[in-house]
Amino acid sequence: MTTYFCMRHGLTDWNRDRRIQGSTDIPLNEEGRDMARAWAGSLAGGGLDCILTSALSRARETAAIINEKLGLPVFEDPRLGEQDWGDWTGLTKPELKELRKKVGREEYRGFGFRPAGGESRDEVLMRSCDALIDFSVAHPGESVLVVTHNGVLKCLTYALSGLDFLPSDPVPFEPYRLHRIECLDNELALGELNMEL
Repeated sequence: MTTYFCMRHGLTDWNRDRRIQGSTDIPLNEEGRDMARAWAGSLAGGGLDCILTSALSRARETAAIINEKLGLPVFEDPRLGEQDWGDWTGLTKPELKELRKKVGREEYRGFGFRPAGGESRDEVLMRSCDALIDFSVAHPGESVLVVTHNGVLKCLTYALSGLDFLPSDPVPFEPYRLHRIECLDNELALGELNMEL
């Protein structure tokens, strides 16, 4: 069994401004770097074997800062990148609310949610599951820190919790926590959500 400890990258300016980043390659800001340094202290000595990160710079930099303390092998997989928000990339949350009818229609499609010109949650789920399952084949029995994105974590935790990702569903996870996912025989299962970092 491969055990994944999944987390979101540190803060960026676009996160602070509540602007949709999607697959845009936005770097960490100084607060995000401080967050990663703090996480490194709490992750040290946790028995991790390696780090798997999204290829976007905000995740890679978070992993690199954490790894200054851990000194582990680091692997990248672009399939762990954030959802492509297409035409809605760069909008702030208030601007997105102005598109209420379009966004609302999509929200009620659950995993079929697809921003205009972007990627569906189903597609994010499939590629991120494939990334974790493929990595487990090459790293059986290892404990892996995964640095990824809010959208990826949402897709994984909603699906593995048996939820449809509808507006009425309870939100299963908190963003700046550690979430354990286990992979055995090419199957993913939830271990524990919302562990303190």
